[in-house]
Amino acid sequence: MAVTLAQLHEYRDRLVDAKFSGALIVTDSNGDSIRYRSHSELAAALASLDAEIRNLTGGQRPSTSITFNTSKGL
Repeated sequence: MAVTLAQLHEYRDRLVDAKFSGALIVTDSNGDSIRYRSHSELAAALASLDAEIRNLTGGQRPSTSITFNTSKGL
């Protein structure tokens, strides 16, 4: 079964919510639940998911810097 990038982002959002809320159970849009044994296992799943997203997007990451090109008009 092929997973779309949108589905991966949706699942990543659920994992992040679970991680920061302290929950160890994540439920997907089908109603299926996954119970993680520890927060380190949840973090490993999140890292794996991030790697898969990077693979699908060609390794592109969002820009983290802004460059200004200014002039006094002289």
